[in-house]
Amino acid sequence: LRENGQWKNIGYAEAVSRLTGTTRHAAAGGKDRVRMLTAVEGDVLLHLFAGSLVSWWSSGPVIYEPLSCDHLKEANQAVYGFDGLPSYRMESADLLVGFGADFLETWLSPVEYARRFKSMHAYAGGGKNRFFHVSPCRGLTGANADIWISCAPGTETAVCLGLIREMMRQKPPDGIPSPVAASINRIAGAFDRQRVIDTAGIDPDLYDQLRRSLRRAKSPLVLGTAALSRSRADLQAHIAVNLLNYVLDPALSNIDFTRRHRMEKADSHDRIADFFMHLAEEPPDVLFLNNVNPAYALPPGMGVSETLRRDDLFVVCFSNFMDETAALADMVFPLSLPLESWEEYSGVSDLVSFCQPAMKPLYNAPQIGDVFLRIAPEAVQNGNTAKQVMISRIKDRWPLSDTRAWLAAVRSGGVFGAASQAVPNDGPGIRPGFEHYFEARTASDRTDGLALAILPSIRLYDGRGANQPWLCEVPDPVTKVAWQSPLMVHPETARQRGIRNGELARLTGGVQSLTAPVYETENIRPGVVALQAGQGHHAYGRYARGRGANPFSLLMPESDASGGPGFYKTGPVEIEGTGQKQKLAHTDGSMEQHGRKIAMAVTIDDLEKPPAHEKPGLAMHEFPLTLPLPEGYNARRDFYTPHDHDAYRWAMVVDLDRCIGCSACMAACYAENNVGVVGEQQMINGREMSWIHIERYQQIGSPQDLIFLPMLCQHCDNAPCEMVCPVYAPHHNKEGLNNQIYNRCIGTRFCAQNCPYKVRKFNWFEWQWPEPLSLQLNPDVTVRTKGVMEKCSFCVQRIKDAHDAAKNENRMIRDGEITPACVQTCPTDALVFGSLMDESSRVSQLVHDRRAYQVMGYLNTKPAVIYLRKVVYRNSADSA
Repeated sequence: LRENGQWKNIGYAEAVSRLTGTTRHAAAGGKDRVRMLTAVEGDVLLHLFAGSLVSWWSSGPVIYEPLSCDHLKEANQAVYGFDGLPSYRMESADLLVGFGADFLETWLSPVEYARRFKSMHAYAGGGKNRFFHVSPCRGLTGANADIWISCAPGTETAVCLGLIREMMRQKPPDGIPSPVAASINRIAGAFDRQRVIDTAGIDPDLYDQLRRSLRRAKSPLVLGTAALSRSRADLQAHIAVNLLNYVLDPALSNIDFTRRHRMEKADSHDRIADFFMHLAEEPPDVLFLNNVNPAYALPPGMGVSETLRRDDLFVVCFSNFMDETAALADMVFPLSLPLESWEEYSGVSDLVSFCQPAMKPLYNAPQIGDVFLRIAPEAVQNGNTAKQVMISRIKDRWPLSDTRAWLAAVRSGGVFGAASQAVPNDGPGIRPGFEHYFEARTASDRTDGLALAILPSIRLYDGRGANQPWLCEVPDPVTKVAWQSPLMVHPETARQRGIRNGELARLTGGVQSLTAPVYETENIRPGVVALQAGQGHHAYGRYARGRGANPFSLLMPESDASGGPGFYKTGPVEIEGTGQKQKLAHTDGSMEQHGRKIAMAVTIDDLEKPPAHEKPGLAMHEFPLTLPLPEGYNARRDFYTPHDHDAYRWAMVVDLDRCIGCSACMAACYAENNVGVVGEQQMINGREMSWIHIERYQQIGSPQDLIFLPMLCQHCDNAPCEMVCPVYAPHHNKEGLNNQIYNRCIGTRFCAQNCPYKVRKFNWFEWQWPEPLSLQLNPDVTVRTKGVMEKCSFCVQRIKDAHDAAKNENRMIRDGEITPACVQTCPTDALVFGSLMDESSRVSQLVHDRRAYQVMGYLNTKPAVIYLRKVVYRNSADSA
């Protein structure tokens, strides 16, 4: 509680008592004297919030999410008459075209769409489908595209309208009513090929390929812009994308309007702006803020901080962290953590997920539902707890007829595949009137000057993950920079502005400015600078405070007379060097492979040819795949004798055609194996501890394209680390694992020097785990101490668990029974683990794939990690 400008600790009982009296006194003063801003929550909590506010004579809660996709919602309403966010059936498409939607990073449901994307894009049945990405910047999603078409900022609409014109003229679809077709032609008719190329500044050959591919596709799907795109141009682009999808397939068969994303519950940014405007003009007595940080994520011009500082407004922030918004509140009310609570949540409309307590409460903090049940009038309470209210409402809406059905649902984690009884199932139709969105000056007219692109972060999202050291420590997949907010600039732009890589630059937009280190990259268009959101906090704990820059501070709200979603703009920005250098905390080396056999690709044409029967030799590309089994040894090239293995030879197969580089496996490894977090400065010193990391290289022969390669201990059968250790700390066990015995290791680091894969880490520190962070440690894994080497163990603790289970049941370990943390977490099934001695196992089958190879296998280390080459077209300029 804040009293006289100072924080004062009070108990939960006193806090509830104060809130009860304050809200009742406020409600007695009239209508809307208690207001609430909340993040997207489950239906039960939102219903409870709404009921409590009604009892206080106030309007329901306003739901705020910085990445709410409200422009996509507005476009769906404008074109389809559908007020919501449908799901996209990527797995059914044979061609995917994106205009900036980062569906592998933050857009709507990235884990779900990563799975769906690889269902359509991974190599299967002798071929693979294609993905074009049209945007000024290339993030992780664009890096996974077969072709990235770099366009000028704000010209995505022009490209899309040009494609609509092409489809309407070359492939007139059936089923489009004549008045609708006439409206579409009026909008797109002027965007011929030359105008599109001139307006968007795109490569003519790549644009022609996109046109041809779209004409030939039988089931194409087009996606709009990113979630953080909030300009008028982005709304037009979403509307144009919806029209293009309709022109390509009037039945919209690749869009599922019955499976709706939960994010649609969030209110538009226009309503958020209106909410804060009313707070400033007619402040209520009490404002509840639940799990939101508008003081950080909204533009300064909206006056959020000034409003929250008002003396006549009592601000209650339900938060476990002292972030920018909580620091301005009058009361900060911590709540129980998800691992301590009963909760429900529906990511999409046709399922509901449950969360039950998995640990003893740390601080006896209440759940927010129980808080509202206590402070609301008796009519809301009814003597229930939040858990009882949740069970009651779930049973009313979902097919859970009795206690047994409820317990079965809790045991399985939710109700899946059974539609809610309250979800409408009406299909969409085309809605007239979309023409007026293009009456004003369209996004096809480029503006001069330096443009700023604000990108959401796959690690930190909108900034809410910036206080979690695992997420800060994992490098960005494309820049490979951790702990920092680099300003991404094209080398040509850097030369023109007189700035250099690693130099601190000042970026100015309007009256606001920030500084960030320059990162030169060709993954961005000349004349554009990009900055990821998530950092730049001046509160939010030691891991977030004072790190990086906050690009939201450069946004300016732009009014919209139509009452639609709020628009934000950055205007032209200026960049100038400060002359100061800042070392980047990046973990990469050269993107070029320098001719070595590391991250390999193969063309579809080559796979269609009969296998070449080349005579094996000792040169790099003649050296055969040598499995870490006795049959992988040959007396002509092997000095050492084969290893015998007892029942199992554990190995992993990594399919580079399925790896999207998301780095989820890295975060999982940190969590599972008690890997220490070293921080920004030690990463600059090269002392990061990650056991698995994602390398990104330029494709050999196609340097404009990237390829991601997970690198971990290869568990070599002929391991170079084992033969140089003077104390035999690394050793080969009977099941083929390269084990590391920590209490033998004396830290000579000979093994790291002799490892060609550079996957062994020297522990420089005595790790500190202050309470309660010690509770995150995995009790099955040793916490290493200073002075020892450590590296991937294939999650040997999970192998031991499977051994115990098999022994108790008097059987062998089954294929798939052991799932290392990285394999479990991979959303695209790029990693497969199993025993090579089981001929029926997946790894045994995959190692005989024509694409199989071993990274630098010509060194004859006989790695147990086998890679499958990425499948590409002949080059990025191939026609479909």
